[in-house]
Amino acid sequence: MTAPELAARRFLLSCLLGCVLGLVYGALRPLRRRKPVLADCLFLPAAVWLWLESSFRICRGDLRLGYSFGLFAGCFLWEATAGRLLRPVFEGIWKGLAGFFR
Repeated sequence: MTAPELAARRFLLSCLLGCVLGLVYGALRPLRRRKPVLADCLFLPAAVWLWLESSFRICRGDLRLGYSFGLFAGCFLWEATAGRLLRPVFEGIWKGLAGFFR
């Protein structure tokens, strides 16, 4: 049986990794409108890597659905708070990159 303190710590660290995942998703959101396959090909390796970090570095191989839910909860939390504020910033960055490569 996992101690409640350890389970809470693992869940919260998974939520923090989920916030990183939300940041990656938010950064790729403007690209997704024009090139959805490219955006998905960049996002999925990041999602898999963060899930592996959560599952094997933080949780030490104790694979539980609740810890994986922490990734989704953190991602949702990020999108509901800071992600909304950073959307115009990411739009500007991608518009600048598009103008540079034209």
